[in-house]
Amino acid sequence: MTIKEIGDILRAELLNTSYEYGFVVNGQKYKPNMENGFDKEYYHLSTTIYCVQNPVTTMKEKIGTCVDAVLVMRWLLNKQNIPSKIWLLYNKQKNKVHTILTFEAENKTVYLELTPQSSKAWYGKEIVYSNEPEFLSEYEKNGYDISDVTDSIVIGQQPEFLLAKLR
Repeated sequence: MTIKEIGDILRAELLNTSYEYGFVVNGQKYKPNMENGFDKEYYHLSTTIYCVQNPVTTMKEKIGTCVDAVLVMRWLLNKQNIPSKIWLLYNKQKNKVHTILTFEAENKTVYLELTPQSSKAWYGKEIVYSNEPEFLSEYEKNGYDISDVTDSIVIGQQPEFLLAKLR
């Protein structure tokens, strides 16, 4: 499959079906309220009661965090036998974390941001790197710690790999 064809599959699910940022616990949806800036209550809930959602639940409920979005992407890619990895970005200066996914296609490493309601200029667009080291270098030179967390994510548990950075 081409990079564009793969991107189209991922966008069809995550971009074209109105996902919301947040999470669901026991049928209750939790979403941040950013009207007055940073939502401290949502942040507290996201670090205490949030657990990584099953991709099927995320797709059904149309709500998820960056972790949940990349798991949906990985689930869709696995159905097509397309290799992918999930990465944790950590900005030390801002104490911010974000998970992203890369996939391999056409002998390239591709990053496609599809976290619900992202405001990034490259949202929904493939960013193509010659290889994984080039991808890693790009983030490291911009001040991020980046680590492969593909095997650290456990559905139904808190994202300890992420929470540990914030403590």
